[in-house]
Amino acid sequence: MRQIGLWAFVAAFIFLNHAHSVQAQATGGRSKLDFLQLPAQAQSTALGSYHLTTPGNDPGLFFQNPALLDSSKTDRVSANLMPYLADTKFVNLAYANEFRKTSGVWAAGLQYLNYGTMVETDDAGNVIGEFRAADYGLSAGYGHQIGAFSVGGTFKLVGASVEAYHIWGLAFDWGAVFRHPKEDLTVGFAVKNIGFLKQNYVGATTPTLPLDVRVGATVKPKYMPLRFSATAHHLNRFDMVYNDPALFYTYDISGNKLPKKVGIAEKLGRHLALGIEALLHPKFRLMLGYDHLRRQELRLTNKAALAGFSFGAALKIKRFDIIYGRAQYVPGFGSSSLSIVMDLKKAGK
Repeated sequence: MRQIGLWAFVAAFIFLNHAHSVQAQATGGRSKLDFLQLPAQAQSTALGSYHLTTPGNDPGLFFQNPALLDSSKTDRVSANLMPYLADTKFVNLAYANEFRKTSGVWAAGLQYLNYGTMVETDDAGNVIGEFRAADYGLSAGYGHQIGAFSVGGTFKLVGASVEAYHIWGLAFDWGAVFRHPKEDLTVGFAVKNIGFLKQNYVGATTPTLPLDVRVGATVKPKYMPLRFSATAHHLNRFDMVYNDPALFYTYDISGNKLPKKVGIAEKLGRHLALGIEALLHPKFRLMLGYDHLRRQELRLTNKAALAGFSFGAALKIKRFDIIYGRAQYVPGFGSSSLSIVMDLKKAGK
């Protein structure tokens, strides 16, 4: 039994030590298949996207951190639909269960971002047909508990297609969490999207995956009906700032326009996501999140409105958990996400 957990650790060690030899993976618009960074559950949407230690019985949480696979997700299936930008649709399906010959929890998942049907034209602009575009990922994950610690890994077959052009490759996530034996405290670590990509584009540069190293914690103070989460993401890249010189600038003594300098505190802050849950009832809770990177990148001059904030709610009805989350982008525009989790054990009864 313990050999499986050891295998997961060894596999993660090998991937981490060869990550740079596989590719120098980039983030922030410099990588391919960025759908892998989107929240795969409404809970993640509501709490700020990046958290890797939040509890729940949604098997889709293994997309965030495979170490979250535990008995609470056994024999459950979840579906998440997120209508995304410009009428695109992001769909996530997940299933988790235990098997007799192993001491951990296995999960399988599908992620599909559909860009829809587009008009194909020739060089002169004449319509000659239609084509479709989509990103997709097929995942298999495993989580194993060793005392107060849990470790897990996920292998992913990922790809994208636009007409006759394709990207495909393999990716790996590895994570670990520590659950305090007496206090309601969870601390975690995850490395996401280590791997390689291939493509059939002519003359294009080698594509890279959106590597993301995260650490985080979730705590519920005793006697307080609140649960707090904080996560630092993209620790593999210190400077996450995109400072648009057309929007954020200053002048030198000669009157020349210069981009504003961004201090260390602001650079650190762009790695931080915060979330809070109000546990109003065992079957109902409210959620609020804040993503500082999103807020700063979606600012329109000084009019940021609610950009970077998110909210949601979760309701349990018999064998179903229904979760809604919404993230705000710019004034009057955001993205909603709906997850439904079904307990198959209760369904059988």
